[in-house]
Amino acid sequence: MAATIDLLVPVVRAGIDETLSYLTLHVLTCLVPAFFIAGGISALLSDRFVTKYLGADAKKRHAYAIASVSGVALAVCSCTILPMFAGLYKKGAGIGPATAFLFSGPAINVLAIVFTAGVLGLPLGAARAFFAVAMAGAIGLTMAFAFGEGDEVESPDGSEAVTDGGTTTAVTEAEHPGWVTASFFASMVAILLIAASGLISLPVKVALLAPLFAVLCYLLWAHFDRREIDQWLEETWFFTRSIFPLLLVGTFVIGVIGAIAALAQGMAPLEQVTYGGETFAAHQVAPGMLTRSVFGETTLLSTGLASVIGAILYMPTLLEVPIVGSLFGYTQGMMDAGPALALLLAGPSLSLPNMMVIWRTIGTKRTALYVGLVAIAATLAGLLWGTLV
Repeated sequence: MAATIDLLVPVVRAGIDETLSYLTLHVLTCLVPAFFIAGGISALLSDRFVTKYLGADAKKRHAYAIASVSGVALAVCSCTILPMFAGLYKKGAGIGPATAFLFSGPAINVLAIVFTAGVLGLPLGAARAFFAVAMAGAIGLTMAFAFGEGDEVESPDGSEAVTDGGTTTAVTEAEHPGWVTASFFASMVAILLIAASGLISLPVKVALLAPLFAVLCYLLWAHFDRREIDQWLEETWFFTRSIFPLLLVGTFVIGVIGAIAALAQGMAPLEQVTYGGETFAAHQVAPGMLTRSVFGETTLLSTGLASVIGAILYMPTLLEVPIVGSLFGYTQGMMDAGPALALLLAGPSLSLPNMMVIWRTIGTKRTALYVGLVAIAATLAGLLWGTLV
């Protein structure tokens, strides 16, 4: 019994250590502002706004353009996007814009892009955003070419596609001048960029942030009513309570897996290990040491395997970042940029449960092609990015 406890204690401590490292480094300066931005986007730009421009009456070039970048405006995860996708498809959006929307939604989630840039570096975060938009358009156009735009909208068993209730209500967007909405989001984005920057000293940050908070408070006081502010805060709290606990649990599990990998290689989970001239706890580098022979360089095998792993695993929103950074060792230099990007592109958009719902909505052939396109496109994007950097 004592031996078991002695074995479990460092494993649990490794999980706590991994969790605290993410809390200390990333949450206050990166995630907190991002949650408020996501809440504002969700409150001011509803999903019905996007439905309006992706529906049957929308111009196709506009539909594809909006579908490819809709993830930024919606800030949804791979679970939330499914009923919206099914509703769009049922309402006649067409298989092309609908699948572009399906991929884009979770792939360029504003929280995920910000978190990726803050944790894994700005170049990888920017590459993720760029390739996600390009992939969304390419996937949608390919689906439309293969099946046409005049699709029947029944699920494989002949029943109606799953939607978020089946009722249609009028679009109710807040009536604000464009400069008010733009200033509202610009002030929060500026707060995020300054707060998350590692190049600015604390006194300078305070001096820069104070007027930005003053501008934000003025906009809220002068141009938003109580109902709108309450809705913004409710949406922010929804994202926080939905995502943050899963991120904590997932990060803890990654630390535990790292500890087990360290023990399997004859290392104590918390002992200091030097790799690449830097010192890490053993649990932080042990998984990467096991997989670096495959993911340590950009090859067709490494990017293809990363995209398949991402497509199969279910990853709650943001968890793909510590999976790439810690579990596979990107931040320790054990995973190359190519497979890292491939996993980041495929992971949030697909999972086995996700595929089942997509199959029920658009059928076997369309689902098979969509899944294949995501895996292939993520593989090629990873190859290209890994070659460039």
